[in-house]
Amino acid sequence: MAGVAAVPPGAVNVSDRKTTAAPAGRWENLEALGRAVRANRPPGGPPPQGRATRGRGRRVRRALVIVLAVLLVVALVGLFFGWRFVNHVVGKNAQSVENLTPARAGSPTNFLLVGSDTRAGLSDQELHRVGTEAVAGQRTDTIILVHVSPRNKKAVMVSVPRDLKVNIPGHGTDKINAAYAFGGPALLVKTIEQNFGVPVNHYAEVDFAGFLKVVDALGGVRLCNSTGHRLDDRFANLHMAPGCQDMNGVQALAFVRARHIDSDFGRIGRQQQFLRAVMDKVASKGNLVNLPKLVRIANIVSDHMKTDDTLTTTEAISLARRIGRLDSGSVDMRLYPSASAGIDPSNGVSYVKPLPEAPVLMKALAGDARELPPVGLPAGKGVTLAGTRLVVLNGSGVQGAALRAAEGLRQYGLQVVQTGNAQSPTGEASTLTYPPAMAQQARLLSFLLGRQVKLVQSSGQAGAGALTLTVGSSYQVVAPSAG
Repeated sequence: MAGVAAVPPGAVNVSDRKTTAAPAGRWENLEALGRAVRANRPPGGPPPQGRATRGRGRRVRRALVIVLAVLLVVALVGLFFGWRFVNHVVGKNAQSVENLTPARAGSPTNFLLVGSDTRAGLSDQELHRVGTEAVAGQRTDTIILVHVSPRNKKAVMVSVPRDLKVNIPGHGTDKINAAYAFGGPALLVKTIEQNFGVPVNHYAEVDFAGFLKVVDALGGVRLCNSTGHRLDDRFANLHMAPGCQDMNGVQALAFVRARHIDSDFGRIGRQQQFLRAVMDKVASKGNLVNLPKLVRIANIVSDHMKTDDTLTTTEAISLARRIGRLDSGSVDMRLYPSASAGIDPSNGVSYVKPLPEAPVLMKALAGDARELPPVGLPAGKGVTLAGTRLVVLNGSGVQGAALRAAEGLRQYGLQVVQTGNAQSPTGEASTLTYPPAMAQQARLLSFLLGRQVKLVQSSGQAGAGALTLTVGSSYQVVAPSAG
């Protein structure tokens, strides 16, 4: 066309720069070129490994620092409010309790947990629902010794029968729950320490109202009647068919309070079943992530629980961490080894008496043993020293050694069926030989005798039906202490 110069192939018309958009990908190519120049490499070539890696490392480190900073802030805020909340729960109803033994840092801690039958905090309507009425004063409805071991990372809960016959300092022989009536928490603590040989470091007390309201706040718990027949106790307002059912606070309280359907031991079994149900309910995923519900439950507990004033917030948090997790698997529940003694003819009172192996369990707890003897297990499991057949042989060559050993062990209820000399001298060593069928009894007796005796399993049917203790010259006679 005349007047218009031909445009050579590849050239760009000036007017096109103003009116035509850049071809697709042009800006991306320019950006790639710029990055290549900055990185000192040809376009499309691989990046120098050192610089790129250092760049990525810096970005990762910056991200980690930001994340850690955020987590630290969250943790500090949570710690601050958590500390204040635990301090509120622990200190709200703190009271002075005499005769407690101060706990050493890092050592096991023993709590005396008491359930009080005070009706304080229950309205007339709630009293009617529970099937009781306002009663002046308060008594110990439940007594549990809780041993928390930092080394073993678990807790042991030993339930003590209310009717256990003990010596109450300054009041003579009586049921253990009378100690509270005579002298409150201080005398109960002293009675436990003197009769069980275990120091009590802290004291906690929960009442009826707290029990009922915690169960309702949890949405109820599932409890089971495994007796095969209906449970009816009009005094506790319990009416429960065989099988398992979800129970609210009133029903659960009736379940653990009932005393007229079996015995004190059946009642303790129901209490332990309830405690396991509550721990499992609290530890369930839905409740652990439900912070408002946990706060509400903790507030209820703080309103209805009394603790000693030596329990610090630091110690409370530390104790919770030592248990590891709140579930029934981390808590070993036991019954103080005891049995019904019937009615005492001197006063017509029905007592529960300690079994011979009771001090064995208490000694293991006092020593924070890694393994506890097989006694006081739930549902009547475990073994007893009472009536266990025992042969005592003298391997020391010292005259009368077997007789002295036998006399000490008879006081634990062991049935010594034979004493005599061993076939060959054993020197200083002492052994306890047992047939396979009596492994549990041998293990229990070994807890009593300690490391001075070596356990040996007999072969075949040798010694069937009895344990055989062969005492050496280093054997120390084991017998109950006076009183």
